[in-house]
Amino acid sequence: MFTTDRLFLRAFEESDVEHLIILHNDARVQRFITNEPIVPRPPKYKERLKQWAEQCSLYFTLVLRETGEFVGQCSIMVQEPKNRDGFFGIALRPEFWGSGYGQEASKFVIGYAFQALGVQRVSLSVFEENEAAVSLYKRLGFKEEGRKRRCNWVEGHWEDMIHMGVLDDEWATVNVDENHPTATSSGVTIVRY
Repeated sequence: MFTTDRLFLRAFEESDVEHLIILHNDARVQRFITNEPIVPRPPKYKERLKQWAEQCSLYFTLVLRETGEFVGQCSIMVQEPKNRDGFFGIALRPEFWGSGYGQEASKFVIGYAFQALGVQRVSLSVFEENEAAVSLYKRLGFKEEGRKRRCNWVEGHWEDMIHMGVLDDEWATVNVDENHPTATSSGVTIVRY
């Protein structure tokens, strides 16, 4: 388990599936994490969520340090080990949007992927109308690398998917912390970016 200022980042547990199905059944969340139709997910979808969490190279359940309340999930999937490219994903419960939890989790997980997994780049895809996420990714050093135009029909209109990436040297330049705050895991100190 890792900690940041306000979060515990822990491994997937069986009980997380209940929280994940609720998260993925929230239309406000679905709107930003899938280009599939926004529909309720059936109970069998829980198995898909479990398999996905277990297949990620790095998967964290995000919970509040103060209360243990489920906040969301964050992950890195290294789909191309030869190229050391990790694909980043995050989903938070809407009541935690706009409070800096996404930045806190993203900064730690992406930094940890560079440090511990040895990836040389982190990639992601984000819908253009998720302006808060696009802004956060740019602040973290991500650059737009491409755009799939009119790929998602949602709420009566088309929207683009933006493909972004950050290289290890770019990350190190943008995310320098002179005080070197740390996150801890079972007594092991890890430099946090």
